[in-house]
Amino acid sequence: MTHQSSSSPSLPPHQLEHFSRVLEFAGLILTESDAQGNITYINQATRRYFGYAPEECIGKSVLAFTHPDDRETLQQTMIELVNRQQRSAEIENRVIHRDGTVCTFLWSIVIHYDDNGNLTGFTSIGQDISTLHQLRDKLYEKREILYNVIDNLPLGIFWKDKESRFLGCNRRVLQDAGLSTFAEIIGKTDFELPWRDKAAAYQAHDQVVLTSGPRLNIEETLVRGDGSSIWLRTGKVPLIRNQQVAGVIGFYEDITEQQQKEQERRTLLLLVENAPDGIALLDPQLTITYANPAWLTMLGKHELVGQSWVDLVHPDDRPQIATIVQQAKIGSSPRTRLRYIHSDGSVITAYISLPVLRNRQGTITGYGLINHDITEELKSAERLRASEQRQRALLQAIPDLIFLMTPDGVFLDYHTNEIAFAVPPEQFLNRHFAEVLPPALAELTARNLEELKRTGSIQRYEYQMQIDGQIRDYEGRMTLSGNDVLVAIRDITDRRQSERERQTIAMQEQIIAAQQAILHELSTPLLPIADGIVAMPLIGAIDSSRAQLVMESLLSGVAEYRAAIAIIDITGVKVVDTQVAGALLRTAQAAGMLGAQVVITGIRPEIAQTMVYIGADLGNVVTKATLQEGIAFALNHRRVKQSTQNGNVRMMK
Repeated sequence: MTHQSSSSPSLPPHQLEHFSRVLEFAGLILTESDAQGNITYINQATRRYFGYAPEECIGKSVLAFTHPDDRETLQQTMIELVNRQQRSAEIENRVIHRDGTVCTFLWSIVIHYDDNGNLTGFTSIGQDISTLHQLRDKLYEKREILYNVIDNLPLGIFWKDKESRFLGCNRRVLQDAGLSTFAEIIGKTDFELPWRDKAAAYQAHDQVVLTSGPRLNIEETLVRGDGSSIWLRTGKVPLIRNQQVAGVIGFYEDITEQQQKEQERRTLLLLVENAPDGIALLDPQLTITYANPAWLTMLGKHELVGQSWVDLVHPDDRPQIATIVQQAKIGSSPRTRLRYIHSDGSVITAYISLPVLRNRQGTITGYGLINHDITEELKSAERLRASEQRQRALLQAIPDLIFLMTPDGVFLDYHTNEIAFAVPPEQFLNRHFAEVLPPALAELTARNLEELKRTGSIQRYEYQMQIDGQIRDYEGRMTLSGNDVLVAIRDITDRRQSERERQTIAMQEQIIAAQQAILHELSTPLLPIADGIVAMPLIGAIDSSRAQLVMESLLSGVAEYRAAIAIIDITGVKVVDTQVAGALLRTAQAAGMLGAQVVITGIRPEIAQTMVYIGADLGNVVTKATLQEGIAFALNHRRVKQSTQNGNVRMMK
């Protein structure tokens, strides 16, 4: 209701009274007041809400019925309304009943001005909204509780309209977006927020929810307002209003830590699966619940889960297990050597560790088992011990004198079996070799030491020293041994003496061989006496070796001189036995194969008897009593042959 002048209400009194009764039945208070706020009219409803009759209220200020805590606010509000020349307003305040009861009223006020704009009065209609106010307070309280719960949930909660515009969210979403107030996010889309790079995917999920229903357990990443990235597990359901889908409600939990733990678990599992040691998990009864590939390989098994750990242990070592478990329970984390039985029956030795697994309450949930296979290490150690024993035995058997020096040439240690020292050890240990060795030997040692350090190759050298009045020969070998230098000195006096003796023998053998060559030339002389005729006069005894030389020399001479007649004179041969006679006949036959006629001269009666005795076939051999006769025969035979050849030539012409 609006009044434009200072006059009384435009309704006639009877209509105003009628209107007042209507309002009264409706539970509304109707008041008229002047410019000072003093009541000039009030209906009967005042009895119900103020506890006063209307006539008791006339002339009193409306502030008299207003709750003391609201009077200043009401007065200030009315002044501001008048100053702004406002014509109407709605004001909520509390009124006090005569009995002290407080009610909350909502006032609809019309402000009256005259033609000059001066305030003339007020018309107010008041409605008791105490019940509504109580309901509103309760609703507000519930909403505040709900908001408080939502804001303090470890989840991010938001709701959007069908166009994926944010309608609201809880504080977790606001923090992730890097915003301070809810007003900053309302009306925005994902494209306007820090996670804009994922906005298309997020809105695609929204559309699926709008058309197909809830989507749960979506694992995705979110870029926060500070630039950090987190992992989320998101769920979205339709937002229903008036039984219609009006948007999307979303909620998510931060699973970054879970993802990290899962990644750590996967990494740990990867490490365990690829660890060189055998790793297993046992339940409290020592039954295997997990075994990595290394342990399966160690024992030659395809599967171990469900088997008892005790059954895998060597029978002789099983009594130790109770002690090992007891030590593990008290936290001593035992590391013990145990033997297992491989699937092929062989024995596997391992160092084992048995850490205890407990839950948060400290209850034992199982055991971890780590097996470090030392079978090969033990075998290697045994081989090493055997090798050391062999090397020690070899070292004891080596006659060499061995020195260990620094790279600078200071003696550190020594070993000797047979070689006597020129000076006692206490005089050369921890001293430089130049201070101990003779100058010539010190210079030789220095040269080899420098060459060794330059090339890294073993150096060999020899020298002589006088020991106990005797000159002895030594061989030195110098090599690197880690950061030090190892020098082995060997007495080679006997070897050098043997070498000199061998050289003497070799020289003698060379002289003998030369003499034998000369004798060979002398014992089997081959003389060319004319074209096509050679003669070999033999002197002395003929054995099988010399007979072979006779054959070789004669055949070589026949071939070299192209001889047609070869004379073998045995006048100087004292004895011809069966073996020699046979050799001479074979020589004659071989010469015949080369085209030469063999003439044997100087056959004495006893030799003739031997040849007859052995049944020698002399059909192709010419024999003459003396060398002169043999030469004459050969010359005559050559002339006849030449004449025949000349005659043939004339006939051909």
